[in-house]
Amino acid sequence: MMISVYLTLVLFITIIIEWIIYYFFIRKKPWYLFLISVLINALTLPLATYFYYYIYYNFFLIELIVVICESFLLFLLLKLKYSQSLLLSFSANVVTALLSFLF
Repeated sequence: MMISVYLTLVLFITIIIEWIIYYFFIRKKPWYLFLISVLINALTLPLATYFYYYIYYNFFLIELIVVICESFLLFLLLKLKYSQSLLLSFSANVVTALLSFLF
């Protein structure tokens, strides 16, 4: 499979999974949560992938940075308490990171 097709598929799957987790936690505004998932993952996933392959090959450190960045974006966009946005980001990224090990 071409790398661009593979990365696009990974982005799509990540957006869907994280959107489901956002909705599981928040239970309102599903389309707004989907848009948030698209925006956040369109920003963080390509950067994380680039850093992982070309800058620093440390999956756990990159995931930690992604969790912090995403939690801050969730805090701003969803107007949650920071502890809630951190828990939401952590939960979503743990699930997608574990799934990435399977595939």
